[in-house]
Amino acid sequence: KAVILGFLCFIIFLILHILIFRTVDLKERFRTLAAIFFAIIPLYVVVYAVLPTDYLVVVPLQPVNPVLSLSTIQFLSATLNFLSGLMLYIFLFLGYCQFYFIVDRSISVRVMIEIDNADGKKLSYDDIMRVYSFHGILRRRLDHMLEDRFLVKDGEFYKNTPKGDIEAKVFRFLKDFLKLG
Repeated sequence: KAVILGFLCFIIFLILHILIFRTVDLKERFRTLAAIFFAIIPLYVVVYAVLPTDYLVVVPLQPVNPVLSLSTIQFLSATLNFLSGLMLYIFLFLGYCQFYFIVDRSISVRVMIEIDNADGKKLSYDDIMRVYSFHGILRRRLDHMLEDRFLVKDGEFYKNTPKGDIEAKVFRFLKDFLKLG
C-alpha cells in the first residue's frame, strides 16, 4: 500500500502543481512547488494510517526460523512499508525538481527554443545574444537568489546572507570533493 500511496501522492502533487501554476501568477514558483510537496506529506501519513495494514508488506510476517519476536517483525514491516512509500514520494519529487529546473532555467533549452522560433530555424551567435542575453540570465538568477534570501543587496553590491554562506560552503566542498572545477 505504501508504494501505491506514495505514487498517488506524487500524482496529486503533479495535478495541484499544474492547476496552481496555470491559474495563479506566481513570483516564487519553486517555493510554491515545495509548499505543495510538503502539504501532501500529512495526507500520506493520514491515509497510510487509515488503510488496512495487510496490503503489500515488505517483510514477511511469518519467518521460518524467527530470530525476532512476531511483534518486532510486525513493527519492522509496518515501519519499512511506511518509509518505502514516503521515500518513493520524496524521490519522485526530487527527480521532478531536476526536470522542473531544466524546463525553467536551462540555458541550452532556452537557446534551442529561440532557434526553433526563429525565421529559417537558425540564429547566429549575435542573434542568440540579442534574444537571450547574458545580462538577462544573470539578472534573473540574482533576483531569484534575493527572493530566496541567499543574497542581500548592499547599495550596488550583493552579499551572501548566512543562508547563502552555508550554501556556498556546502557546494564549494562538493565541487572540490567531486573535482568538478
